[in-house]
Amino acid sequence: MLKTAGVTMLILLIINPFTISFSKSLFAYEKDTFVFSPIDIELKDDAFHGAKTSHYTEWWYFDAVFDNNYSAQMNVRIASMFNYGTVFKRLDIYKDGALISHNKKSYHVRNFFASKEKPAVYLDDFCVINGSIDDSTGNWIYDVYFQFDDASALLKFTGCTDGWRGQLHGKEWWGVALPRAKTSGTLTIDNESINVTGLGYHDHNWDITASACMNFGWYWGKIHSSNYTITWATILRTRLANDRLLVINKNQGDYLNIEPTEIQFTAENFSFENRYLIPHSFTLTAHKENISIDVKMDVIDIHHERLFCFMNYWRYHVKCKGSITVDSQTETIDSFQVAEFLRFR
Repeated sequence: MLKTAGVTMLILLIINPFTISFSKSLFAYEKDTFVFSPIDIELKDDAFHGAKTSHYTEWWYFDAVFDNNYSAQMNVRIASMFNYGTVFKRLDIYKDGALISHNKKSYHVRNFFASKEKPAVYLDDFCVINGSIDDSTGNWIYDVYFQFDDASALLKFTGCTDGWRGQLHGKEWWGVALPRAKTSGTLTIDNESINVTGLGYHDHNWDITASACMNFGWYWGKIHSSNYTITWATILRTRLANDRLLVINKNQGDYLNIEPTEIQFTAENFSFENRYLIPHSFTLTAHKENISIDVKMDVIDIHHERLFCFMNYWRYHVKCKGSITVDSQTETIDSFQVAEFLRFR
């Protein structure tokens, strides 16, 4: 994708500033409606999948929000074309939603090794991600260690609920091994060590090719109540047409998929950030038989990045307030979480 000229972009944004609700009547595709259908995930699914085409990208993503108002995200991504590739390692640390430490490093693909049998990723012969299943509890456990010169994260993620995976538009795979995980360990910034505990998340995307860039972009996030976790996404095929996804996990339990026709997502309160008009609040509602969700997400802080020179990525920290009702039992939602907005053009 080529960067759109500033004047043209401004005109398009003024004409259509995303201030409408993503409702079925306006945005559903009549001839090609996408329905996400998650299935159970296995440990091997979170291993390295590698090349099935001449070009691909694949990544492992982790984030966590801690009890002391720190949060962190870390990921490893491989980008390859015709058997030549680069691997990127990244760690971002935040306090009260504001970025306080940003580190990334690139590696030649020959310095990268990842198992195709289990989630184990090595850079320069050092294990940065190691996942396993506890034989006694059945919990999925990940040890991650992202180290840089002036910052590091040594964290243990212990899964609290079942993971799942599913295909996006029949091609790309999205595996959420840890929709919700108890997370503890140590963050280090400028030689100061900070002990942390909180809730984390881990997903893995594979079989991603350039065709994904045909979409306009996506929104993504997750929301916690005491006993439930909501993982949601809205894939923007165009500025207006979208595919909505929402999966509910119960602590120490199973997951339930919500159909796109039962989900309404609204991006609101638009203002300029980094020369683009982007939303600063969101509303998510869903209603399905004995399930009801009503959540407002207000943006606390935003971290912007340019990816691969043409993509714009905004990482949000949002305050989530609302409720979830399952089988006539209602739980209050009042949590601080990470969300994102990626646009390809």
